[in-house]
Amino acid sequence: MKIIYSIKNIGKTYIRIFWATLLVAIIGLSGISQYGITWDEQMNIDMVKWNLEYLRDGDPLSEHFRHHGFIFNYTSNLIYEIQYSIKKSLLPSSALSKQNFRTTAERNFYILKEKTRVKHVVTFLLSLLSYISVAGLVYILTRSNLAWLGVFILALFPRFWGHSFFNPKDIPFATLFTLGTFLGARLLNYYFQKETQTYKIGLNKITVYSLLYGIAIGLATGVRVAGFFLLFFLIISHLLVKANLKDIYLTFIRFSKFYLVIFLAWAITTISVYPASWAKPVQWFYEAVFSLSKYSVWDNTALFNGQQIPGRSLPWYYLPSYLLMTVPVLFQISFVVGLIWIIFKYNKLTPTQKACAILVILQIFTLPLIAIIKQSTMYDEIRHFLFIIPGIAVLATTALIWIYQSIANKYIKLFLATFLTLYIISIGLDMAALHPYEYTYFNRAYGGLKAAHRQQETDYWGLSLKEGMEWLNKNAQPNSTILVAGPIFAAQAFTDRSQNFTIIHRDYFAWGKDPDPDYYLAISRYDYFDFFPQCPVVYSVLRQDTPLGIVKHCNKK
Repeated sequence: MKIIYSIKNIGKTYIRIFWATLLVAIIGLSGISQYGITWDEQMNIDMVKWNLEYLRDGDPLSEHFRHHGFIFNYTSNLIYEIQYSIKKSLLPSSALSKQNFRTTAERNFYILKEKTRVKHVVTFLLSLLSYISVAGLVYILTRSNLAWLGVFILALFPRFWGHSFFNPKDIPFATLFTLGTFLGARLLNYYFQKETQTYKIGLNKITVYSLLYGIAIGLATGVRVAGFFLLFFLIISHLLVKANLKDIYLTFIRFSKFYLVIFLAWAITTISVYPASWAKPVQWFYEAVFSLSKYSVWDNTALFNGQQIPGRSLPWYYLPSYLLMTVPVLFQISFVVGLIWIIFKYNKLTPTQKACAILVILQIFTLPLIAIIKQSTMYDEIRHFLFIIPGIAVLATTALIWIYQSIANKYIKLFLATFLTLYIISIGLDMAALHPYEYTYFNRAYGGLKAAHRQQETDYWGLSLKEGMEWLNKNAQPNSTILVAGPIFAAQAFTDRSQNFTIIHRDYFAWGKDPDPDYYLAISRYDYFDFFPQCPVVYSVLRQDTPLGIVKHCNKK
C-alpha cells in the first residue's frame, strides 16, 4: 500500500509541475513578439549556412566558428524552413515572394526577422525543460508535493527569464546542462536500485538508460563543448556517495562498463553534431576545449563598476559581483541556507538525494571556479554562466520548502507563505516594468537598473534598437540618414521600407568627413551614448527611468 501511495504522490507532484510549467509557458509566449534581435543572432543563423557549405563544398570554417555548437541553430532553422514551406503551400498569397522587395538586402532583413521570430519561440519552448528539471531536482531532494514551486522560483530569476527568449547559445546550453543534471540523478537512482545485481551490456534497461544519458550529454556538448563535464559529474556523484574506498572501488568496477556506454554514446553524438570535428575528432576536441576556455577571440571591453575593462583583464570577482547584483536577495539567502542545510543533513539523505545534491553543487561551482582560476576571458555579466542559475534555484527552492516543512505553527507558516508571495509579486512587478528587457534587472539591494546606469552593462545585446527604430519609423522624415551604434541588422530588420531610410553603421562612418546624420540611434554599451554631443536626445527607450537606447536628432539647418 505504501508503494502504491508513493507512486500516486509522485504522479500528483509531476502533474502539478506540468501545470506550473504550462502557466509559465503561456505567460512567456504572450509577450514573445516584443523582443528584438540581438547582437549574436545573425551570426548564429549564418552559422547554419557556413556548416552546410562546409559539408557540401568543403568550404573551411573559421577557427572561431568551428568550435561553436551547430545543432540547436540547425534545428531552429529547420523548423523555420518547415513552417515556411507549410505556409507557402497553404497560403500562397502570404508567401515571401509577395513582399515586393526592392533589393536583395531588404529581402534578407525580412528573412532575418522571420527566422529570429521562430528562433525566439523555439528557444523559449526549449528553456521550459529547465523549469521542469529544476522542479524535478527539488522533488528528489525534498520529496515534497511543493516541488512545483521550483518552476516559479526559476522564472523569477529575471536574468534567466529574460535571456530565455533570444539568447541563441547560453539558454540552450543551460537548459540541456540542467536536464543532464536531472537525468543524471534519475539514472543514478536506477543504478542504486540495481547495484547488488549483476548486469551485462545488452538489450536491458540499464544499458538503454546509460546509452540515452550519453546521447543527452552529447546534445548538451553539441551546444557548448563544456557539456562534457557532465560525464565526470555523474561518475563523481555516483562514487562519492559510497562510505569508504573499498565500496568506491567495487562500485567503479561494477559500473565501469556502463560508464563506457555513456562515454561512447556521448562521443558519437558529439562528433555527429560538430561537422568540423569529423576529420580529426580528438584533435578538434582538444582545440575546442583549449580555445573556449580562454576565448582570446573576444578582445573588447566590459563596463564594470563604472570602468571599461578589457574582458581579458576583468577581476576574479567579476562573476560573483554580478550574481550579488542581479539575483533577487531572498533567493541569495535561501540558496546559502539550502547549501548549508544540505551539508548538515547530508548523512540523513538517501543515496539518490546525496548524488542529486552533489550533481547540483558541481553544476553551480565547478565551471565558474575553473574560469576564475584560469583567468578566462569574461564579459556580458553572467550570460556565459547562466547554466548555474537553475542549480541556484534548486537549492533556494529546497531551502524554502524545508523551512516551511520544519515549522509546526500554522500562523507562522501562513506568515511565511504571505511574505514569499509578496516578495514574488515585487519581483514580478519589476520584471513587468522592464519587459522586454528583463535581462537588465538589478536587485533592489543594489539599487535597481537606475543605479546600474553607466556603472554596469545594461542593454549590451542591443534589444532596444527595435523600439528605437519603431519610433523613427513614425517620427523621422522620409529619406533620412540614420547612423546606428550597435548591431545594425537589429535596426534594419524593423525599418519601415516605405520611409526609404539610409542606414549607416557607426563603424563605417567617416568621422570628420561625412556630414552628420539626420538621426543617431545608439544602445547603452561602450561610449555610444556620448557621440554627437551637439545633437539633442529626442527619444529614449526608458525602463525604470533609465535609458537603454537613445535617438538623437542632428538638425542640419
